[in-house]
Amino acid sequence: MGFKLPARYGNAIFALLMSFITSLIVSGIISMIHHVTLAAWLKSFLIAWPMVFVSIITIAPRVARFVEGLVTRS
Repeated sequence: MGFKLPARYGNAIFALLMSFITSLIVSGIISMIHHVTLAAWLKSFLIAWPMVFVSIITIAPRVARFVEGLVTRS
């Protein structure tokens, strides 16, 4: 890969991609279960994505610290 961003953007990029993928999957599954239109799914996705992004950007560091306390480094 030729172009790379500085490491300081790593957490934000992780949250952006993870929130996109999570919102896409969850809103897609729920939309299929409820047989909604593509437009209704897209609206749900666009509402969910920013909410999931904020959740991940704020919660992920705490979860990472919690996991560090559960595992040992070999």
